[in-house]
Amino acid sequence: MRAKIAFGLALAVLVSSYFGLAGESENVFLKGGVLPRPVLNIAHAGAASIAPQNTIVAGKKALAAGADLWGIDVRLSKDGIFVLMHDKTLERTTNVEEVFPDRAPWEVKDFTLAEIERLDAGSWFLEADPFGQIEAGNVSAEDQASYVGEKVPTLREALLFTVEEGWRIDIEVKPMGYVPPDKIAEKLVFLLEETGATDRAMVSSFDHDILREVKR
Repeated sequence: MRAKIAFGLALAVLVSSYFGLAGESENVFLKGGVLPRPVLNIAHAGAASIAPQNTIVAGKKALAAGADLWGIDVRLSKDGIFVLMHDKTLERTTNVEEVFPDRAPWEVKDFTLAEIERLDAGSWFLEADPFGQIEAGNVSAEDQASYVGEKVPTLREALLFTVEEGWRIDIEVKPMGYVPPDKIAEKLVFLLEETGATDRAMVSSFDHDILREVKR
C-alpha cells in the first residue's frame, strides 16, 4: 500500500496568488526544466488568505476555487493524534492563551486532542486579517461570522473530507523530535489506509527519516 503514496522533501510546487492559490506568476523551475507540466495548483494550508489556515473550511474554499489539491501541516497531540497545525505552538492561530492561561509555552505536544478541540481556530483570522483580504472586501460578512469557533481538525477528518470530495492532499509532517520517525510513519500509513486516501495523498517533510519510514 505504501508504494502508492507520493513523496517529497518539501512541497514541490507552490504557486501563490491573490487568494492563496496558483496564479500566473512566472515559475523559475519550469524555465529550468526541473518540473513536469502541467504545474499543479496547490492550496497551501487551504485557501489561507480568505479562511483560517489548516481548517476544513479553508479546504472547502480552496476546492471551490479550483485548486488541484490542498497542502496541510500536521503535528501529533499529547495523546498521539495527528492534528492540523503549522506552528510548534498553538497561540498564533487559536485562543489557547485564553482557554489555558497557565499552560505556556502552549506547544502542541503538551495538549490532548480533547483539549485542542476546545480551542477556537477561526477568530484569530478575523483579528489578524493576515493577507488583507477582509479589508479588501474579499471575505463576506457571512463567512466571517462562520469562522468564529472553527475547530482544529484532525488529520483523519481532513483525509475523509479529501476522499469524499474526490480531491487530493499533500501532508507535510512537521519535524517532531519527541516521537520516533517509525512511530510517526506507522500512525500516518494506518490513517491513509483506513480512510482510503493512499492514492490521493502526497507525504512531504523536512525530516527525511520520517519519509524513509513511510516509504518502507
